[in-house]
Amino acid sequence: MANVNNIEGMLGSMDLSNVEQKAVTLNVSKRLPAIMLVDTSGSMGSYEDLLKRSVEGLYEAILADRTASNSTELAVLTFNSDIEILERMREIKAQEAKGKNLDFHCHGCTLTGLALKNAIMQIEGRKKVYAKVVPKIKYYAPIIFLISDGVPECYDENVKPQEAEAMAFSKAYIKREVAANRLVVISVEVSDHCDHALMRELTGLKNDKHVTKVSNASELANFFKVTSSIIISSSKRGTKDLNNIPFADMK
Repeated sequence: MANVNNIEGMLGSMDLSNVEQKAVTLNVSKRLPAIMLVDTSGSMGSYEDLLKRSVEGLYEAILADRTASNSTELAVLTFNSDIEILERMREIKAQEAKGKNLDFHCHGCTLTGLALKNAIMQIEGRKKVYAKVVPKIKYYAPIIFLISDGVPECYDENVKPQEAEAMAFSKAYIKREVAANRLVVISVEVSDHCDHALMRELTGLKNDKHVTKVSNASELANFFKVTSSIIISSSKRGTKDLNNIPFADMK
């Protein structure tokens, strides 16, 4: 099991160059950090256009709500044989294209562990920014939305040890942070090919409360609509109760 007792020590060995270092200090709203972590391996190819449209719709819904548009800091990451940060975590209003220039190209394998570790870097790196600006920025517990249609896999023997280490670290981090109510993770299984036990474990909970399944394009599109509702409501009420609420009730 990876040691996550010293996050500062772990972050010291991570590349935080892709973490946004600036914050809009004139915005005094309590921030809601949220991450869309999307599997773009080859088997997700039929969803490329849908993912693009759905993320655009997610941005539009959040930006249309005054409180959510001031509070939400959104990151969009994709993972296949590589991890790509389509949008670093930062104020949604400060993101120039507002989600309209994000393309989802599906190919390769599924580096879930490394993707989660990169998401954690976005969260922890952003927390450091919140703490160092004047005045300090207050924030709610972050939310990670993990979307995948299969099991983690890695074809490159040189990358396999890194993927294994990243998965162990991510599992330990999620378990600890969710138990302390400092993180919310929602896992989305696309189709029947996911490792359900793993997707449940990656929510940090001992039950299926934060695991949901979508079986087709229509259900996946609806998930993004529900996600926008969750983000908007959480920007007003906070996230402290979300780990006690089943995903189905987060409307």
